[in-house]
Amino acid sequence: MITKKLILFLLSIKFLIFNCAYGQEILTLTGHERSVRSVAFSPNGQYLVSASSDWGNNIKLWDVSTGKEVRTLTGHETTVWSVAFSPDGQYVVSGGSECMKNSIKLWDVATGKEIHTLTGHELEVYSLAFSPDGQYVVSGSEDNTIKLWAVSTGNEIRTLTGHGRTVLSVAFSPEGQYVVSGSEDNTIKLWAVSTGKEVHTLARHAFGLTSVAFSPDGQYVVSGSRYDGAIRLFDVVAFKRIHNLSGHKGSVNSVAFSPDGQYVISGSSDKTIKLWDVATGKEILTLTVHEDDVNRVAFSRVGSVNSVAFSPDGQYVVSGSSKRGNNIKLWYVYPFIMEHENPDVLDSIKSTRSDLFATRDQFETTEEYKDRQQQAEKYLKEQLTIYFEKKNTEIMKKIAESRREIELDVELENYDADNQIYRITVGDITESISIGRESARRLYENRNSLLAKGIEQLTPDLESKEVVNIRIINPVTDTRYNFGKQVDIEE
Repeated sequence: MITKKLILFLLSIKFLIFNCAYGQEILTLTGHERSVRSVAFSPNGQYLVSASSDWGNNIKLWDVSTGKEVRTLTGHETTVWSVAFSPDGQYVVSGGSECMKNSIKLWDVATGKEIHTLTGHELEVYSLAFSPDGQYVVSGSEDNTIKLWAVSTGNEIRTLTGHGRTVLSVAFSPEGQYVVSGSEDNTIKLWAVSTGKEVHTLARHAFGLTSVAFSPDGQYVVSGSRYDGAIRLFDVVAFKRIHNLSGHKGSVNSVAFSPDGQYVISGSSDKTIKLWDVATGKEILTLTVHEDDVNRVAFSRVGSVNSVAFSPDGQYVVSGSSKRGNNIKLWYVYPFIMEHENPDVLDSIKSTRSDLFATRDQFETTEEYKDRQQQAEKYLKEQLTIYFEKKNTEIMKKIAESRREIELDVELENYDADNQIYRITVGDITESISIGRESARRLYENRNSLLAKGIEQLTPDLESKEVVNIRIINPVTDTRYNFGKQVDIEE
């Protein structure tokens, strides 16, 4: 099977063979006049949102495919430090410097209109994140606190206190039960969302924490700190450090996991972006954001990478920096990930036709060399297609063998205008639930429960249809729903 990723990989092979081994910058987004402080992909990868130090025009929405600005969200008066997309891509939340007055704003992406202003922090807001279900926003502030907000109303739900200095970074765990925070007090803390209580202080860095992130499976937290270039990887289940990722020569301003959790990307004031292998802790790629700045102004903050993020498909990285005029860059990292995961593939293929991949002979004309390059590219694509078809088949077979499915059967027992009573069976568990307004509300609030997830899908249009044989994949391997057939409810 030739996947979309494979096609994109094959298209990049010419770059891999005949060009440098650093990174491939494919797009520069120009429009911000000052430093870009935060960047984020939309969940579908179609758009980017950026926050900057611009006055008045400091949040911009971009079309990834063209690099064109879609719209500017105006409302903040000064620097916006953090932006994030909601899980459904309909909203953007932003946090800035307007103390006490209007430091957090919620925006409608389609219209660019401000929906809510979230007020409550006494000082600047440096970090924001949506909960996985999109119902809540968490914020970290210079007032040393973390606040949880309801998206639907914009109201503050609770305040998490325990840090001794500015909270520079916050993130939700994948299931939404926990928040991790990093602070200038040099600590990383884990919090229970339901109670607002501190669960554990993971560790201390030598300097303040600038960025923290959860892995997609919720097992790990990665952190970056100021001044010393330190990046640390923690197992949050065992509460222990796994790796120190060493290589940056300046403050680590931003860290993020790849969608599959196998890699970490980091951005630093040393004007570089680094890609790390989570399993080994080894650096596998360095991207130089503004090499001209490195040569001219070695110790300046111009070009400092302030924010990095992976695209939802894991093929691209976006960076926001302090270089004026062209401070958002899109990088294509997928070929290098593929090369890292399959280190011997390219060498093995090239060795079978060394005549095609040899360095240019002094007697070889330009036309002869170009023709040989084309033959080499064609041959490599053919061989890689064969290799990855075989590899993909093996991977899909392993996934099929390891995936466990849970069958959830739903049968309508009783039905009237106000309540529908369903008998639900999950494995050996059988339960009858009445779906009235109050029950539906309780189920919605308890959406992490397996039964609630199944029932939640039944609540729309209950008057006409019954859904049976819903299959919910084990969340350890996949969180998608597989629906069975729909049948008409008999009158």
